[in-house]
Amino acid sequence: MKIRLHKNATTTLAIRKAIKESPLSAYALAKKYGLSPTTALRWKRATSLEDKSSRPKVLQTTLSPAEEERICFERKQFKKTIEDIFFSLEGEIPNLYPMKIYRCLKRYNLSLLPNEFADAERKIKKFRRYGIGYLHIDLLYGPKINGQRSYIYTAIDRVAKIAFVMIGKNKQKETGAKFLRAVLDFYPYKINYILTDSGFEFTYKALPKDKRTKKIHPFEEICRQHEIKHHTIKFKYPWTNGMVERFNRTAGEQALPKYRFESIFEMNSKLIEFINRYNFETRLKSLNYKTPAQYLKEQMNIVIERIVI
Repeated sequence: MKIRLHKNATTTLAIRKAIKESPLSAYALAKKYGLSPTTALRWKRATSLEDKSSRPKVLQTTLSPAEEERICFERKQFKKTIEDIFFSLEGEIPNLYPMKIYRCLKRYNLSLLPNEFADAERKIKKFRRYGIGYLHIDLLYGPKINGQRSYIYTAIDRVAKIAFVMIGKNKQKETGAKFLRAVLDFYPYKINYILTDSGFEFTYKALPKDKRTKKIHPFEEICRQHEIKHHTIKFKYPWTNGMVERFNRTAGEQALPKYRFESIFEMNSKLIEFINRYNFETRLKSLNYKTPAQYLKEQMNIVIERIVI
């Protein structure tokens, strides 16, 4: 069996065993091994050579055994995350908060779900800190309706997490510019930065050498008019724009595959329903468990309106 020593231990198992079996006094053993007499005496009298647990004998917790059992049940039975457990039980358990749930799960060796081990080892570089007004914009391929492909333009604020979507008939520069105008009309505050990929709907940068032009792309022209800095990610580095990529995945999982749309208007209705639910009902850990609309109102005293058809 593998025995782990305390990180500040001054003795090894071999030294502890030698001290315990030695006929010398504690003072002589301390001088021999470079220890304090107290340490030498402790291991000479010890019944076990292993370090005792540093966990307090009396836990300072306000959770009752029944409440702890309920939290562990939610974890083991439904494989819920800490946030999901918090949302489920905050109305039943008083003074509940995520860290209290984590400490409870830690005591019962349930702090990590099996599929979280790999995520815990990943080292993700954090974004540089920006204020509200930095948008991530991308294009999501929608389902075919009556044999015609649809394109969903998406935008999300890096800080406030306010999101916006629009369905386009194509991925041309005119549609990209139309989407940006809709974005500027939707967000009730100044947009300072925009991050996109190098698609033709956003920029001319990815054009082949024989088709390059000195003309200004309509999307970038609107950015200039509104004093917005437009950044593009490097080719084949989609994770640089990972925030909107993750939002697209959420939209694809919650709004698109569950329905078989008969018309573009039906899909537009479902997307608007999803985006309103995301902005006004979804509580996010990065916003201290507030919805994007609540966070924006508290930070800037700005009220965002729901999208209507």
